[in-house]
Amino acid sequence: MKYDWIVVGGGITGIALSEILTREGKTVLLIEKKDKLAGETTRGFHEWIHTGSLYTLIPDNLFTLKFIVGAIDDLLDYYYSFSRMNLVPTESGLCIAGDSGWFQNNYIHFNYRLKGRKIFIPWLLMIARSEYLIERLGKHDWLRKRAGINEHFKVDRKEIIGKNFMSLLFNQETFHKVKTTDFTVHSRLLLRDILTTAIHNNLEVSLNDSLEKIETHNGLKQVTTEKGTFKAKNVVLCTGKKIAKYVNARVKTTFAPIAVVEGLSEDENSFVNLDYYTKNCVNVLTKGKGLGLVGGISLDKKEKCDEYLDFVVREHRKTNPSLRVLERYIGEKDEIIIKNQNRNYLYHINRVPGMENVWTVIPGKFTLAFSLAPEFYRRVYKKNPRKFFKTYLDKGEFSDMVSETRWFDAAQKKA
Repeated sequence: MKYDWIVVGGGITGIALSEILTREGKTVLLIEKKDKLAGETTRGFHEWIHTGSLYTLIPDNLFTLKFIVGAIDDLLDYYYSFSRMNLVPTESGLCIAGDSGWFQNNYIHFNYRLKGRKIFIPWLLMIARSEYLIERLGKHDWLRKRAGINEHFKVDRKEIIGKNFMSLLFNQETFHKVKTTDFTVHSRLLLRDILTTAIHNNLEVSLNDSLEKIETHNGLKQVTTEKGTFKAKNVVLCTGKKIAKYVNARVKTTFAPIAVVEGLSEDENSFVNLDYYTKNCVNVLTKGKGLGLVGGISLDKKEKCDEYLDFVVREHRKTNPSLRVLERYIGEKDEIIIKNQNRNYLYHINRVPGMENVWTVIPGKFTLAFSLAPEFYRRVYKKNPRKFFKTYLDKGEFSDMVSETRWFDAAQKKA
């Protein structure tokens, strides 16, 4: 059978690209090496939707912040037809409508350490600038403004020093606490709705099927996998670090120690303790019913993970002695570094040199997949995908094709 597209790799990127292509009437085959989709990176991490708050600490002339804001614009524009897409744009910030949709009223709080850090003036200035920008994110006009417009986020140094910095200087608390604009997502609900819609639009999925080679025959791509040979006009590789060999890139792997915990109070906020010394940063993202994920930073060496996670658990038990660890594991993050391209937490879409109609796609964060997919369509077809179309809710018929999160599986084992 001949397809318009073969998508290799069934993570969040492969699912999002498959849906955007089938939305436009393209015939698509999605190939995944495992027995479940979204079974690697998105399974293990925090389900954190980035609206830009974390990147207010990066001194990059607001480049990443504006990129993330633009990604949210695409999410609002191109996924609004889904009935469980409950993120609503307003003239002053984003609104999450109800608790039964994709996104949760579980906002992430930043606790910036002040105790013992007052002598580090650059740290206080970073905090002051971060709080200033987060306040503006909370007032951002999502109805009209776009990420390319700088004025709304332009830093007023006099205001930062006169107001934010001075208040920090005289603050006697251990932490300065700020509620951010970032929040969490029901990632499996979102992915299953998108997959269900794509399958109703004639997506075909081949699980337990690994890519072996790509060749060109008579102007078509011939893709050989464990299960057979398929032909397509185009191929897109969404296979993480394995795409490095196609685009002459190197892979940098970092390790994120994470623990699934129970015993949190029901009114516990999701938070990140941020410190001048990165090794002291810890977080907890709550999952309801006393469950949560704790961790904090990524490390260059795997052997450092146990020591750091022991530290994180001890820190949390200082304020919550009843905290119990259900499971510990190490999440791996593979960063593909391409010459002359600024990774910087962003996504990349590239043609494979010497292979016509073969693309590689690298996501930066879960949040970006819903900007990456329409942008990919724009680059290939030179037009925008449709915004209004018929969607389908996951009612269980395809649920088993998408993996559960690691924290959910740990909670089920305990139950």
